[in-house]
Amino acid sequence: MGKCLYCGQGAGFFRNKHNECEAKHLKGLSSIKQIIIDCFTHKEDFYLKDSEIRKIIHDSHINKTSLDNMFCSAFDEAIDGYLNDGIVDSAEEKTVARFIQYSGLSQSFLNANKSLEKVLQSKVLRDILSGNIPTPQITIAGDFPFLLNKSEHLVWLFRNITLYQQKIQREYVGRSRGVSVRVMKGVYYRTGGFKGHPVETTVMQKIGSGSVCLTDKHIYFASPEKSLKIPYSKILSIESYSNGIGLQKDGANDKPIFLEGINSWFAYNVVANYK
Repeated sequence: MGKCLYCGQGAGFFRNKHNECEAKHLKGLSSIKQIIIDCFTHKEDFYLKDSEIRKIIHDSHINKTSLDNMFCSAFDEAIDGYLNDGIVDSAEEKTVARFIQYSGLSQSFLNANKSLEKVLQSKVLRDILSGNIPTPQITIAGDFPFLLNKSEHLVWLFRNITLYQQKIQREYVGRSRGVSVRVMKGVYYRTGGFKGHPVETTVMQKIGSGSVCLTDKHIYFASPEKSLKIPYSKILSIESYSNGIGLQKDGANDKPIFLEGINSWFAYNVVANYK
Protein backbone atom coordinates (compact mmCIF):
# COMPACT_ATOMS: atom_id res chain seq x y z
CA MET A 1 0.00 0.00 0.00
CA GLY A 2 1.40 3.36 -1.01
CA LYS A 3 1.74 6.33 1.29
CA CYS A 4 0.46 9.83 0.60
CA LEU A 5 3.18 12.26 -0.49
CA TYR A 6 1.63 14.96 1.68
CA CYS A 7 0.30 13.49 4.93
CA GLY A 8 2.37 10.30 4.97
CA GLN A 9 -0.64 8.08 5.65
CA GLY A 10 -1.76 5.12 3.58
CA ALA A 11 -3.11 6.18 0.19
CA GLY A 12 -4.29 2.79 -1.09
CA PHE A 13 -2.93 0.35 -3.61
CA PHE A 14 -1.06 1.89 -6.56
CA ARG A 15 -1.63 5.39 -5.18
CA ASN A 16 0.81 7.90 -3.72
CA LYS A 17 -1.47 10.72 -2.63
CA HIS A 18 -4.89 11.67 -1.34
CA ASN A 19 -6.75 14.01 -3.65
CA GLU A 20 -7.90 16.10 -0.70
CA CYS A 21 -4.31 16.36 0.61
CA GLU A 22 -3.05 17.51 -2.78
CA ALA A 23 -5.81 20.09 -3.06
CA LYS A 24 -5.03 21.41 0.44
CA HIS A 25 -1.31 21.48 -0.41
CA LEU A 26 -1.83 23.51 -3.59
CA LYS A 27 -4.26 25.87 -1.89
CA GLY A 28 -1.77 26.44 0.92
CA LEU A 29 1.04 27.28 -1.50
CA SER A 30 -1.28 29.68 -3.33
CA SER A 31 -2.27 31.37 -0.06
CA ILE A 32 1.34 31.85 1.05
CA LYS A 33 2.30 33.18 -2.37
CA GLN A 34 -0.46 35.76 -2.16
CA ILE A 35 0.72 36.83 1.29
CA ILE A 36 4.26 37.30 -0.04
CA ILE A 37 3.05 39.23 -3.09
CA ASP A 38 0.91 41.49 -0.86
CA CYS A 39 3.92 42.20 1.37
CA PHE A 40 5.94 43.21 -1.69
CA THR A 41 3.11 45.35 -3.02
CA HIS A 42 2.45 47.20 0.25
CA LYS A 43 6.11 47.05 1.41
CA GLU A 44 5.16 45.26 4.61
CA ASP A 45 7.54 43.30 6.80
CA PHE A 46 7.41 39.59 5.96
CA TYR A 47 8.17 38.67 9.57
CA LEU A 48 4.82 40.12 10.64
CA LYS A 49 3.15 37.36 8.59
CA ASP A 50 5.44 34.60 9.80
CA SER A 51 3.02 32.94 12.25
CA GLU A 52 0.26 32.89 9.63
CA ILE A 53 2.61 31.42 7.05
CA ARG A 54 3.90 28.75 9.43
CA LYS A 55 0.37 27.64 10.26
CA ILE A 56 -0.46 27.26 6.57
CA ILE A 57 2.78 25.29 6.05
CA HIS A 58 1.83 22.88 8.83
CA ASP A 59 -1.82 22.47 7.86
CA SER A 60 -1.08 22.08 4.14
CA HIS A 61 1.82 19.61 4.45
CA ILE A 62 4.23 21.92 2.62
CA ASN A 63 7.86 20.78 2.57
CA LYS A 64 10.92 23.02 2.24
CA THR A 65 11.48 22.31 -1.46
CA SER A 66 7.93 23.28 -2.38
CA LEU A 67 8.12 26.35 -0.16
CA ASP A 68 11.44 27.51 -1.61
CA ASN A 69 10.22 27.10 -5.19
CA MET A 70 7.06 29.04 -4.38
CA PHE A 71 9.12 31.81 -2.70
CA CYS A 72 11.22 32.08 -5.87
CA SER A 73 8.12 32.24 -8.07
CA ALA A 74 6.59 34.94 -5.86
CA PHE A 75 9.86 36.89 -5.97
CA ASP A 76 9.94 36.79 -9.79
CA GLU A 77 6.33 37.98 -9.97
CA ALA A 78 6.92 40.76 -7.46
CA ILE A 79 9.99 42.11 -9.27
CA ASP A 80 8.12 42.09 -12.59
CA GLY A 81 5.40 44.09 -10.85
CA TYR A 82 7.92 46.61 -9.56
CA LEU A 83 9.43 47.04 -13.03
CA ASN A 84 6.10 47.38 -14.80
CA ASP A 85 5.60 50.83 -13.31
CA GLY A 86 9.21 51.98 -13.58
CA ILE A 87 12.55 51.13 -12.02
CA VAL A 88 12.85 49.63 -8.54
CA ASP A 89 12.94 52.49 -6.03
CA SER A 90 14.81 52.59 -2.73
CA ALA A 91 11.76 51.53 -0.65
CA GLU A 92 11.23 48.54 -2.93
CA GLU A 93 14.93 47.68 -2.66
CA LYS A 94 14.59 47.52 1.13
CA THR A 95 11.61 45.19 0.75
CA VAL A 96 13.68 42.96 -1.52
CA ALA A 97 16.52 42.87 1.02
CA ARG A 98 14.05 42.03 3.81
CA PHE A 99 12.59 39.18 1.76
CA ILE A 100 16.03 37.71 1.09
CA GLN A 101 16.67 37.75 4.82
CA TYR A 102 13.26 36.27 5.65
CA SER A 103 13.27 33.51 3.02
CA GLY A 104 16.84 32.44 3.74
CA LEU A 105 17.30 31.67 0.06
CA SER A 106 20.65 32.10 -1.65
CA GLN A 107 21.05 34.93 -4.13
CA SER A 108 21.89 32.44 -6.90
CA PHE A 109 18.60 30.60 -6.27
CA LEU A 110 16.58 33.82 -6.33
CA ASN A 111 18.38 34.87 -9.50
CA ALA A 112 17.41 31.73 -11.43
CA ASN A 113 15.27 33.89 -13.74
CA LYS A 114 17.52 36.98 -13.47
CA SER A 115 15.10 38.76 -11.11
CA LEU A 116 17.74 39.71 -8.56
CA GLU A 117 20.00 40.90 -11.36
CA LYS A 118 17.18 43.16 -12.55
CA VAL A 119 17.02 44.75 -9.09
CA LEU A 120 20.73 45.55 -9.24
CA GLN A 121 20.41 46.84 -12.80
CA SER A 122 17.49 49.01 -11.75
CA LYS A 123 19.70 50.64 -9.13
CA VAL A 124 22.27 51.39 -11.85
CA LEU A 125 19.57 52.99 -14.00
CA ARG A 126 18.50 55.11 -11.01
CA ASP A 127 22.06 56.39 -10.73
CA ILE A 128 22.17 57.21 -14.45
CA LEU A 129 18.83 59.04 -14.38
CA SER A 130 19.99 61.01 -11.34
CA GLY A 131 23.18 62.06 -13.09
CA ASN A 132 25.37 60.02 -10.74
CA ILE A 133 28.24 57.72 -11.62
CA PRO A 134 26.87 54.15 -11.66
CA THR A 135 28.04 51.81 -8.93
CA PRO A 136 27.22 48.31 -10.24
CA GLN A 137 27.32 45.64 -7.56
CA ILE A 138 28.87 42.98 -9.75
CA THR A 139 31.84 40.65 -9.38
CA ILE A 140 33.96 40.21 -12.49
CA ALA A 141 35.14 36.61 -12.70
CA GLY A 142 37.70 35.63 -15.31
CA ASP A 143 39.33 37.90 -17.88
CA PHE A 144 38.16 41.43 -18.55
CA PRO A 145 38.95 41.84 -22.26
CA PHE A 146 38.33 45.58 -22.49
CA LEU A 147 40.59 48.61 -22.16
CA LEU A 148 38.48 51.49 -20.90
CA ASN A 149 39.44 55.13 -21.15
CA LYS A 150 40.68 56.81 -17.98
CA SER A 151 37.53 58.90 -17.64
CA GLU A 152 35.23 55.98 -18.51
CA HIS A 153 33.10 54.13 -15.96
CA LEU A 154 31.88 50.55 -16.07
CA VAL A 155 28.10 50.18 -16.05
CA TRP A 156 27.60 46.44 -16.62
CA LEU A 157 29.32 43.35 -18.00
CA PHE A 158 27.51 40.57 -19.86
CA ARG A 159 28.99 37.18 -20.68
CA ASN A 160 28.04 34.63 -23.35
CA ILE A 161 26.54 37.12 -25.80
CA THR A 162 26.31 36.21 -29.49
CA LEU A 163 26.96 38.83 -32.16
CA TYR A 164 25.11 38.75 -35.48
CA GLN A 165 25.70 41.12 -38.37
CA GLN A 166 23.50 41.83 -41.35
CA LYS A 167 24.72 40.38 -44.61
CA ILE A 168 23.38 40.62 -48.16
CA GLN A 169 23.25 37.34 -50.04
CA ARG A 170 22.94 37.39 -53.83
CA GLU A 171 21.73 34.53 -56.01
CA TYR A 172 20.68 34.32 -59.63
CA VAL A 173 17.33 32.96 -60.67
CA GLY A 174 16.17 32.10 -64.17
CA ARG A 175 17.16 29.41 -66.62
CA SER A 176 20.16 28.59 -68.75
CA ARG A 177 20.08 28.23 -72.49
CA GLY A 178 22.49 26.79 -74.97
CA VAL A 179 23.53 23.66 -76.81
CA SER A 180 25.40 20.77 -75.29
CA VAL A 181 28.25 19.58 -77.48
CA ARG A 182 29.76 16.24 -76.67
CA VAL A 183 33.54 16.45 -76.28
CA MET A 184 34.29 12.98 -75.00
CA LYS A 185 32.55 10.29 -73.07
CA GLY A 186 31.08 11.76 -69.88
CA VAL A 187 32.18 15.33 -70.58
CA TYR A 188 30.01 18.08 -72.08
CA TYR A 189 30.72 21.65 -73.05
CA ARG A 190 27.73 23.96 -72.81
CA THR A 191 27.43 26.88 -75.21
CA GLY A 192 25.25 29.85 -74.61
CA GLY A 193 24.87 31.49 -71.21
CA PHE A 194 22.88 31.73 -68.04
CA LYS A 195 19.85 33.91 -68.58
CA GLY A 196 18.47 35.16 -65.30
CA HIS A 197 18.54 38.03 -62.81
CA PRO A 198 20.08 38.56 -59.38
CA VAL A 199 17.94 38.41 -56.24
CA GLU A 200 19.24 39.83 -52.97
CA THR A 201 18.16 38.63 -49.54
CA THR A 202 19.12 39.98 -46.13
CA VAL A 203 20.25 37.59 -43.41
CA MET A 204 21.77 37.98 -39.96
CA GLN A 205 25.07 36.13 -39.98
CA LYS A 206 26.52 34.79 -36.72
CA ILE A 207 29.92 36.37 -36.11
CA GLY A 208 30.90 34.96 -32.73
CA SER A 209 30.17 34.70 -29.01
CA GLY A 210 31.83 36.70 -26.28
CA SER A 211 31.39 39.48 -23.73
CA VAL A 212 29.59 42.82 -23.87
CA CYS A 213 30.61 45.75 -21.70
CA LEU A 214 28.42 48.80 -21.19
CA THR A 215 30.11 51.96 -19.95
CA ASP A 216 28.99 55.56 -19.66
CA LYS A 217 30.47 56.26 -23.12
CA HIS A 218 30.61 53.10 -25.23
CA ILE A 219 29.24 49.65 -25.84
CA TYR A 220 31.99 47.06 -26.34
CA PHE A 221 31.94 43.53 -27.71
CA ALA A 222 34.88 41.13 -27.56
CA SER A 223 35.19 37.60 -28.87
CA PRO A 224 37.94 35.53 -30.54
CA GLU A 225 36.30 36.28 -33.89
CA LYS A 226 35.62 40.02 -33.64
CA SER A 227 35.83 43.05 -31.37
CA LEU A 228 33.70 46.20 -31.46
CA LYS A 229 33.75 49.57 -29.75
CA ILE A 230 30.74 51.75 -30.50
CA PRO A 231 30.32 55.24 -29.01
CA TYR A 232 26.75 55.92 -27.92
CA SER A 233 26.87 59.14 -29.94
CA LYS A 234 27.35 57.08 -33.12
CA ILE A 235 24.33 54.83 -32.58
CA LEU A 236 21.67 55.80 -35.09
CA SER A 237 18.93 53.48 -33.76
CA ILE A 238 18.39 50.76 -31.18
CA GLU A 239 15.67 48.12 -31.13
CA SER A 240 14.69 46.02 -28.13
CA TYR A 241 13.70 42.36 -28.58
CA SER A 242 12.81 39.57 -26.18
CA ASN A 243 16.20 37.90 -26.71
CA GLY A 244 18.51 40.87 -27.26
CA ILE A 245 19.01 44.25 -28.91
CA GLY A 246 19.60 45.42 -32.46
CA LEU A 247 21.88 48.37 -33.19
CA GLN A 248 22.48 50.51 -36.27
CA LYS A 249 25.65 52.58 -36.24
CA ASP A 250 25.74 55.94 -38.00
CA GLY A 251 27.99 55.13 -40.94
CA ALA A 252 27.54 54.60 -44.65
CA ASN A 253 29.22 51.19 -44.62
CA ASP A 254 28.05 50.02 -41.19
CA LYS A 255 25.65 47.10 -41.21
CA PRO A 256 23.04 46.51 -38.48
CA ILE A 257 24.13 44.17 -35.68
CA PHE A 258 22.21 42.09 -33.18
CA LEU A 259 23.40 41.10 -29.70
CA GLU A 260 21.63 37.94 -28.61
CA GLY A 261 21.43 37.00 -24.94
CA ILE A 262 21.76 40.51 -23.53
CA ASN A 263 19.13 41.90 -21.14
CA SER A 264 17.33 44.10 -23.68
CA TRP A 265 15.33 46.10 -21.11
CA PHE A 266 18.45 47.18 -19.26
CA ALA A 267 20.75 47.65 -22.27
CA TYR A 268 18.15 49.69 -24.16
CA ASN A 269 17.69 52.07 -21.21
CA VAL A 270 21.43 52.48 -20.67
CA VAL A 271 22.10 53.31 -24.31
CA ALA A 272 19.02 55.53 -24.69
CA ASN A 273 19.81 57.59 -21.60
CA TYR A 274 23.51 58.03 -22.31
CA LYS A 275 22.86 58.81 -25.97
